[in-house]
Amino acid sequence: MVNYLSVDLESWASPNLPEFVNLPSKKKKALDKGHIKKSALAILEILKKSNIKITFFVVGQLYEWYPEVVEKIATDGHEIAYHTHAHDVLEDKTTLVRSINLSKKFLQRYKPIGFRAPRIYMDTSHLHVLKKYGFKYDSSTYGPFSEKRKIDGVYEFPVSAIGKIPIGSGYFIGLLGKNVNLLYRTVNKKNVPVISFIHNWQVVRAHKPTFPTTLHIITHPYYLPYLTDCFRSFEYLLKKLSIAPMKNLLK
Repeated sequence: MVNYLSVDLESWASPNLPEFVNLPSKKKKALDKGHIKKSALAILEILKKSNIKITFFVVGQLYEWYPEVVEKIATDGHEIAYHTHAHDVLEDKTTLVRSINLSKKFLQRYKPIGFRAPRIYMDTSHLHVLKKYGFKYDSSTYGPFSEKRKIDGVYEFPVSAIGKIPIGSGYFIGLLGKNVNLLYRTVNKKNVPVISFIHNWQVVRAHKPTFPTTLHIITHPYYLPYLTDCFRSFEYLLKKLSIAPMKNLLK
């Protein structure tokens, strides 16, 4: 059974918290301290050793920061998909259109057909906008694989969930580590693929990040699994599961 483990490539400084949302691009890059490049290259090396191709949902802004990194992802044969311009929360269609327009150079260069919204949330009424800009699939919801569907000309492939438990989320991988493989294999035995994702900053931890802080953990214990180093878990999943790029789902 083929599964679809992707990487959301973004700065650890991208979580949509007040202290990050309004920062100018240059300040975010300075805050990131090169972690995007370091983590992306490390992940590419792991994938090369594993001889596996996956999908990277890339924040368009990163093409301005490290064009050589995005180019290497493409030349290594991985699918490049889109994760908005600056990890934008899509509260309305205007935000989505503005985000796409800001990523014009990135989109023209790589012509991605896949999209994933931050927080895995986007109203289905926005899908016609994705269609207008050439996207063919979206992965911005949680749900069982049976809920895949086509709306306004765009296929919607949900990140795997069992009931309300988002088993395909980076949060869940951080929570269970290698043990998540047992759950994924159980799902596969039912002849159902798992669609999952992990963040680059989970695979390669940033040096002294300011997210999540102790205060974030105290006020929102939800963030605790994001402190887990998932490097070995990522390697393990690549070893144990058959994995392909998301675009293959269109076949």
